[in-house]
Amino acid sequence: MTDRIVHVVNGSVTEQLLAETELPGDLVVWADALDVGPLVVGDAAALRAVRAPFWAGRGRGEAGAIAAAMTRADDAVEAALADATEVVFWYEHDLFDQLALVALLARVAGGRRRDGLALVSIDRHPDVPDFRGFGQLAPHQLAALWPRRVPIARDALDEAAAAWVAVTAADPRACWFVGKRAKALPFLGGALERYLEELPDLATGLSRTERQLLGSVGRGTRAISALEPELRQADPRYPITDEHLAVLLGELTTIGLLAGASPELTLSALGREVLAGAVDRVAKLGITRAHGGIELRGHGPVWRWDSHDRRAVLR
Repeated sequence: MTDRIVHVVNGSVTEQLLAETELPGDLVVWADALDVGPLVVGDAAALRAVRAPFWAGRGRGEAGAIAAAMTRADDAVEAALADATEVVFWYEHDLFDQLALVALLARVAGGRRRDGLALVSIDRHPDVPDFRGFGQLAPHQLAALWPRRVPIARDALDEAAAAWVAVTAADPRACWFVGKRAKALPFLGGALERYLEELPDLATGLSRTERQLLGSVGRGTRAISALEPELRQADPRYPITDEHLAVLLGELTTIGLLAGASPELTLSALGREVLAGAVDRVAKLGITRAHGGIELRGHGPVWRWDSHDRRAVLR
């Protein structure tokens, strides 16, 4: 084991900010929006085998090139775990980061490394009242979090392993169970609940993000440039990207819930009925979506989110 520190970070913005500090160590970026698309239990290669084609289908490039980039990130993390004195994971409180964190820590749990693991994870900052992520911090503010890193103990690894099994399962009820019992990873419970909220709900057949998006358009926000910050402000645990927003807008337009195009988006008559709960999107239009290990197919029954009882139900 070499005498070095490796920082595994949640994205290129955090990487760039840390590079401007005087903190010791090397930087490795491991980032994947695991909140969308398919997930499978298994090793890193198994995950790449489903994620690379998914992202290729969304226009990010050729599946082989995407898989190669993922392999480089996976290999860099594995090398750090094998020979670095300390490996520090920088992941925030939101769903994107928490799923990436549990994916990584589940791998650690399956290996032999137990010492020299630490975590920097926050959901607020005294200098940033509307804190949403590390990218809002200046380099010196980010560096000041370094002394606050906490050791990653066995109970945190166990929670991560259980969470990863849950999000890759075909039955989402395990996510609810794991989330309710999470303690060592303080933001995991909230993230897993937010993950379940992306299932179709009982009242409309829409995910939480779809409801918020249609609601914003219905209230008069008609341009993509205005929708993204509005959705982020309303939902701090789900930092929607411009890419995912564009995909959702396309899907909702294709199935007839939205009409027009940015900056003149409008709700269709059917969109207003669905948003009001008068028509169920799944029953009326069907659904085809992979959500982690869950396959949402057809006109029902499918797994849904019961917002009243805060649990997943098959209906």
